[in-house]
Amino acid sequence: MKYPKFMTMINKACGYISGAIILGASFLAVMESILRKVFLSPTRWSLNLTQGVFIWAAFLGASWALQEVGHVSIDMIRDVIDKHTKGAGRMPRRIIAICSYLACGFVLFVMLRAGWNLSLRAIQFNEYAAYNFKFPKIISYSAIVTGTVLMLLTIVFIILDLIKGNDKYLA
Repeated sequence: MKYPKFMTMINKACGYISGAIILGASFLAVMESILRKVFLSPTRWSLNLTQGVFIWAAFLGASWALQEVGHVSIDMIRDVIDKHTKGAGRMPRRIIAICSYLACGFVLFVMLRAGWNLSLRAIQFNEYAAYNFKFPKIISYSAIVTGTVLMLLTIVFIILDLIKGNDKYLA
């Protein structure tokens, strides 16, 4: 199974949304700096809003980073594997990549459960963040759930792609 095109489109859209959020948050930070330093009249809400939406940027952008192999990898280990398994093809490297993605999937599953529990609690107790204005915690917690679901789906499709024999995710 080749990595599905629909997942590529979803992750790419999430990456662009993440970029737009970062651009908007940067605009707010510049605006806040000007208001604070030049006009001596800071807002009470921009820093808190920026913190609240940055969580969405991180979790939405992460699935695209996984898909585009934009995450951290340890080249030294891969180089040693390639050096000592020249005749064996890429199978040892493929097995290690699959195991690594499975471990990453396990961590993401734990994060998903934690985010889900936090979201349920935020809804049940109608919790708000400790900001200068009412900002429901469910907004931030739902970013954890949404982002980890997208990352888990991405990892499942990457593992299937590796099993099929494609080399994009061996990089």
